[in-house]
Amino acid sequence: MRGELLIAAGPGEWRATLLEDGVPVELFVERGDRSETGSIHLGRVHRLLPALGAMLIDIGGDRPAFLPASEVLPRGRRLDEGERVIVQIRREAQGGKAARLTTGVVLRGGLVELRLGRPGIRGAETLAPEDVANLSCFAKECAAGVRLLQPEPIDALIEEAKQLNRRWRAILDRAARLSAPARLDPSLSFAAALAATLPQVPDRVFVDDPAVVLELRVAFRTAAIQHMAETGWPVDLDALFERALAGTVALVGDGAVHIEATRAAVLIDVDSGTPETGSPERTALAVNLAAVEVIARQIRLRNLGGGIVIDFVGLEDRRLRERVRDALAEALAPDPACPQILGWTRLRHLEMVRPRRVRPLAEALLEPGPGGALVKTAVTVAHEALRALRREARAQPAVRWRLTVNPDVVAGLAGGAGAALRALEQRFGRPIAIEADPGLDRDRFQIVPV
Repeated sequence: MRGELLIAAGPGEWRATLLEDGVPVELFVERGDRSETGSIHLGRVHRLLPALGAMLIDIGGDRPAFLPASEVLPRGRRLDEGERVIVQIRREAQGGKAARLTTGVVLRGGLVELRLGRPGIRGAETLAPEDVANLSCFAKECAAGVRLLQPEPIDALIEEAKQLNRRWRAILDRAARLSAPARLDPSLSFAAALAATLPQVPDRVFVDDPAVVLELRVAFRTAAIQHMAETGWPVDLDALFERALAGTVALVGDGAVHIEATRAAVLIDVDSGTPETGSPERTALAVNLAAVEVIARQIRLRNLGGGIVIDFVGLEDRRLRERVRDALAEALAPDPACPQILGWTRLRHLEMVRPRRVRPLAEALLEPGPGGALVKTAVTVAHEALRALRREARAQPAVRWRLTVNPDVVAGLAGGAGAALRALEQRFGRPIAIEADPGLDRDRFQIVPV
């Protein structure tokens, strides 16, 4: 499957989409404001929680992260309050919950994974016995396990495993020189954070800003990196994000899918609309089968995780309900997160679960507004305005600009998006006039040359 990554590298915020065979399947936003899944940190035990079989670890964020005792390797190892410990983030902080950690660090390459503290060889079914023995000997020397990701010659597998082991030694050396808390790996950059979030390394990466090509080549060593203006992209990235943040997605023909994330679960409701022909059972089946493809795609695009409950249009016939379940299982099969369908409830809702590794897209860009409905945060709108301004400036590079926004967004430009504003002004070589207009809705802005 051919993978391509398109990146809009704005100042202070990168937005990206992963295409598989030309179809957008995942969306990403990176602002350098998070400790992403897979990043490795030198932490300090903040507090033991015996009643929960866990401990809180200070890794330098706003709140301590959560380390279950079951994730402390080797088994039986005891940690004391104040002790330094190297940890890796297994699940980002999201939904008001702390980041989840492990001491069983996993270093991933293109061909193999080096699994520290987890002995054994995984995925070696296609290797000859002598090759498995050679790989096992190397793993024992490293005190690590190895998981094979690609069927390659044994020399290539061992060489990459050695590179990963050298990277681990460098991490240990860095930890010995630093005080906790400290980030150890990868180095803090937008490109590195984005690379760590992707389910696999893409074949090609296209970026709209030539200034970040070198940074991307470091983070995506095996991918072909190329500058390409957004006008040459096969998709409209802004439109993709807008649809992925909407609460309702229309189905082709008639009907709609409504998606709402709550603290307990993600709720998805399928609406049949008002068809004028056909029997109720046949209509319900057709709408449900059309909704299956939309649901599978939106779950991945929005990075929804945890428990997911789907209320399909009612079907009395059990065989038809199983057709819907089988169709959903087929649509979910390409998802590398490996979601699992649990089955139908007595209320005839379909339950499934998808692992939570990174925060949902809506959590990064939205917040509850008046009345509880989700709206774009002021910082989100600030970045959107700066991105639009950057496009205008490319067409008229010698012009001075005035940006008129809602007062909340003015605060965002002075706060969370302040560094992005300063970077854009430095690139333009002139200040950007910011004007507040209380009459503008928060998500509206005006760009005028002055």
